[in-house]
Amino acid sequence: MIQSKALKLIAVVTALLGASAAQANNSDLLTPLTGNTTAPSNWRFTPGQSFNGVVGALDGVARLSFSNSGGNWACSGSLLAGGQYVLTAAHCADDFTKMKVDFGWADGKASVTRTVAVTNAFVNPKWNGTLDTGADIAILKLDQAVTTIKGYNLSTTNDVGKDYLMAGYGTTSRGGSNVDPNWNDSAWGHYGYNTFDIDSKTFNKVGDQATGWGYDPAFYAPGTTYMSDYDDGTAAHNTLGRIAGASGNAWTSGTGLGNSEALIAGGDSGGGDFVWNGKEWLLSGVHSWGWQGSDACSYFSLNGCDSSTKNSSSFGDLSGSTATFSHIGWINSVTAVPEPETYAMMVSGLALVGFASRRRRAKTAA
Repeated sequence: MIQSKALKLIAVVTALLGASAAQANNSDLLTPLTGNTTAPSNWRFTPGQSFNGVVGALDGVARLSFSNSGGNWACSGSLLAGGQYVLTAAHCADDFTKMKVDFGWADGKASVTRTVAVTNAFVNPKWNGTLDTGADIAILKLDQAVTTIKGYNLSTTNDVGKDYLMAGYGTTSRGGSNVDPNWNDSAWGHYGYNTFDIDSKTFNKVGDQATGWGYDPAFYAPGTTYMSDYDDGTAAHNTLGRIAGASGNAWTSGTGLGNSEALIAGGDSGGGDFVWNGKEWLLSGVHSWGWQGSDACSYFSLNGCDSSTKNSSSFGDLSGSTATFSHIGWINSVTAVPEPETYAMMVSGLALVGFASRRRRAKTAA
């Protein structure tokens, strides 16, 4: 459990870091928060599968398996255009001794596997281990570039209000179930859809005005976090919609996308939220945290937001994803590779510098 020191309304904000299947029964591990609307087998994605006519649209979704002193863990990520780097959550990359990255994971087998050295993990410099600041983002440099899978371009706009496609290799369950998500369908990746309802900074600023729990704009300065709720089509379980109504209607939140509605789960941390621009799926968000809807609503004296308090993945729960647009400059600074012409100019420049140096030395010696 991780409690945000400035985000006073969130009593329990949990990083969606998942244990390996072998550790799934360890009660000390972080508990996954969300799942899908129907049986997990209905939400599997496979290599080459088409979304909006794009063949293999989710082939670039990465399955991360890593180890540290605490044990073996699982996260997700997204291959960036160029094939050399994977974007994931900072809390998935700030503490590991070895890491394996699988692509095309289906029926327990991968089509492409890479590794990441500890020195090739680039954690956002503003990450301090606290969720919801907008800094939960990291870049992993693969030992070899992936050339058989097309990586994702990034969204450079604020996508609040847009529907998105999510994907990851985390735990699964049904939104109306009384059973928490588990690893029973871990041989597959899963997808679903939701909407970016509001950014966390706005949510907390308005919440502070309504409840007085305290708001510090500096806390949210590192970046933007998108918030989504897990709707089942009813007003009662539209958590962000109900909170908006109780705090001045500063944003709007619909009652969901019907049978397509889903939310990220444990092990989906670092996975991608993709928005459609009419031509391609752009990577817009990086999965970061989950939050029980009943806990959120209690701050506004609202009841019944969570469809099942016994199930930490029920309809009415919330999630947060780090927005890529707020980190474009940093991402480019890590992943930028000079064009061949630039290399040629650099070599030429070094040659000229060397020539001038030799001339200076010769002149001095004379």
